[in-house]
Amino acid sequence: MRRRQLAQALQQLREQAGLKVEAVAERLDVSRSAVAAYEAGRNLVSQPVLESLLRLYGAYDAKFDELNELRKDAKKPGWWSTRGLPNWLKSYVGLEADAASARVFSLELLPGLLQTEDYARQLHSMVHQLPDQEVERRVATRLQRQKRLIGPSPNLLTFSAVISEGALRRLSAEPAMAVAQLRHLESSARLPNVSLRVLPFAAGLHRSMSGSFTLLAFNPGVSLDIAYQEYAVGAHLVDEQDVVHELSGVYDQLQSQALDDDASLAAISELMELMERTRDA
Repeated sequence: MRRRQLAQALQQLREQAGLKVEAVAERLDVSRSAVAAYEAGRNLVSQPVLESLLRLYGAYDAKFDELNELRKDAKKPGWWSTRGLPNWLKSYVGLEADAASARVFSLELLPGLLQTEDYARQLHSMVHQLPDQEVERRVATRLQRQKRLIGPSPNLLTFSAVISEGALRRLSAEPAMAVAQLRHLESSARLPNVSLRVLPFAAGLHRSMSGSFTLLAFNPGVSLDIAYQEYAVGAHLVDEQDVVHELSGVYDQLQSQALDDDASLAAISELMELMERTRDA
């Protein structure tokens, strides 16, 4: 994220200076692709190159200290970098760590930030079929991520989820786990920064029948909004703003089709009571 912030700042300063990428590359005696890589966040600019760019843009005195600190921060590994995560997940977790809000539509799986440890463990063991050591790393990472829902207010994540009834009903195969997971959903939904709605089967067809997605939003100056979609063997991030905006509209429609917050809590409680009777039978 720090690299993306630095990249966006450099692009904005170049454009404000009225320079094309080709002109910057020629003045610095580097390739056009090198300048493009700095502005896309693919490569982290070195301090000497940062100094040269800012002098060229006429922004050295005003921006060097700020952007050099950002550059230094971008070199520091995040806590997730040592967890052995695949690149697609590592990228998402890094973005989520800096997001101000997240909106999630879950079709088959419960949102990661609302999963119990047992649910997450079974998910990674059965669905992803990972070895035991990797399962434990993924579970620990997921639990660490969840701290943003209950941490100190300056870093608190505003979280909104629409969960398909199907994701809840799939819990019925294991009533003991289901009760604990539903109880956790119920308590999480009562947090002031969390909104949880259930999309019932009775709502019929909807615009995201093909899958789940997440929308991340950031404080001003940090990043443009990002969309994230997982599939069976990976995931991808989407920063094309037309697509992100369209998915935002889809999410709003899903929310309008879902039960409201109170009715969703009642539906979860009703299902939890059913699972308790099944467990105790």
